[in-house]
Amino acid sequence: MIVEISTHGSTLKRDHDSFLISNQEGKNEIPAEKVDAIIISANALISTQAIRLAIEKQIHLVVADWSGNPFARVWVSSQGRAADLRRLQYLNQETIIGLRISTDIVTRKIKQQRKILLELKNNRKKKISELEGAISTLNDILQKLREEHEEITKDRLLGLEGWCAKKYFRAVSAVLPERWKFEERSQHPAKDEFNAALNYIYGMGYSSVEKIIVLSGLDPNAGFYHADSYGKPTLSYDIMELVRPLMDQSIVSLFTKKIVREDWFEIQEEGNGGVFLAKKGRMSIIKKYIEENKKLVEKESWDYCKKIIKIIGGQDV
Repeated sequence: MIVEISTHGSTLKRDHDSFLISNQEGKNEIPAEKVDAIIISANALISTQAIRLAIEKQIHLVVADWSGNPFARVWVSSQGRAADLRRLQYLNQETIIGLRISTDIVTRKIKQQRKILLELKNNRKKKISELEGAISTLNDILQKLREEHEEITKDRLLGLEGWCAKKYFRAVSAVLPERWKFEERSQHPAKDEFNAALNYIYGMGYSSVEKIIVLSGLDPNAGFYHADSYGKPTLSYDIMELVRPLMDQSIVSLFTKKIVREDWFEIQEEGNGGVFLAKKGRMSIIKKYIEENKKLVEKESWDYCKKIIKIIGGQDV
């Protein structure tokens, strides 16, 4: 479990082999054997014995800002499990194991996209050709991934994923009200309102994903599928591929249920003419993310980080 201390004035102490957390709401004793990581995002007091217990049990102790973005972590002064884990991560970035992780990430993402499209199809009485075509394409590509599993290459994965994304977003646009339809996926800046909303919720997703990666002990800057983007948080990019569909679904619902309003957006008249979220839009999407996505994004990220650790450690073959 992940223990998150987010109440100002909290204290974290040691009681034998348990952590004792105290604040204005009371006291909570948690056995160290049940804790995978501790994140502290509030003004809190931490005893040196609590830090020692975390190190003894190889529990990741991370300090974050108020929004949950990590800025520091406690490291053991001698080489330990964390150093060994990251060494394995670096060694396997460009190996068959790294390619296996990449293939799994792409396959899982396409399956989630297909699930969303099937739900959109089943919720509509009228047949939409773009939906039918996209579902068929995604089925075909999932079949190719199964057939080519042993000899798949990174370039092949990128090509298949890109083609799926094109068909997927074309289908998503087709189900939106006429006012909000869009031509294609766009970023930096968005060229339409739907992409502006999607870019914003993805930004929040990145923060959640990176927090979990740090807590897991992995390096956010050493990915497998996006390993070629040197100097970038490429493992964050990898994990994001798995959770993007969760956020897609939330944004699609805002548009199809006609919750979105014109005053959620601002159009930049000068320069590249991008579309951005106004304050009202940002507040609405933040609320949506916290209510529907945050916990699920963090859970999915945590589960997949544990899967990566098992794979690179030779425990999941």
